[in-house]
Amino acid sequence: MKTFAQLGFPGRLIAVEGLDGSGKSTQIYLLKRWLEAEGIKVYFSEWNSSELVKAATSKGKKQELLTPTTFSLIHATDFADRYERHLVPLLRAGYLVLCDRYIFTAFGRDIVRGCPPQWVRDIYSFAALPDLTFFFQADLEVSLNRILDGRPQLKYFEAGMDLRLSPDPYESFRIFQGRILEQYLAMSSEFNFLLMDANSSIEAQQNIVRSLVAGKLDLAAFARKKTPPA
Repeated sequence: MKTFAQLGFPGRLIAVEGLDGSGKSTQIYLLKRWLEAEGIKVYFSEWNSSELVKAATSKGKKQELLTPTTFSLIHATDFADRYERHLVPLLRAGYLVLCDRYIFTAFGRDIVRGCPPQWVRDIYSFAALPDLTFFFQADLEVSLNRILDGRPQLKYFEAGMDLRLSPDPYESFRIFQGRILEQYLAMSSEFNFLLMDANSSIEAQQNIVRSLVAGKLDLAAFARKKTPPA
């Protein structure tokens, strides 16, 4: 698998990965705001957001109809739709594309749910690799506390309750997310993840993220063209 840069695309794709509650969404939001302020052409996309399958995914989750296989296939459909209609065209147009989760989310979650590893990877074999992938590694208790700070309880699938790991949602979360963490760490070297200490302060993390992005990419190449004065 090659990155978009290796495939000759003028744009670049930055992805963030991490467990639920790791703070990755906050970090990519702050990165987006900073890049926009710097005059960079930016596009943002997040996991499970395609209008094509959003309603079906929501219904399947609410009624607990999704098996590990259907869960995997519906997310792959979501990703393929966004990849073809949004990500690739904008990368061809020279945008800096930011993704809150990429194919590695499927590699982790679907495999933990019992899907064959090679089968999962084959489903996403059409996708190029990000040019930069940040992995935000937080302690499980830190992630859990961050989630519960924002809402009163864990979501059913977020806690892995469909896997019947434990009748207690909090213990199920620890087991489920812990197994996903193992998958992420196993992928880290293979896909050159940039490991971030997600236990540290938001400001400290964001400073490192901006420094790495500015150091590894020629941001001037993605600047919006200024309209000359009339």
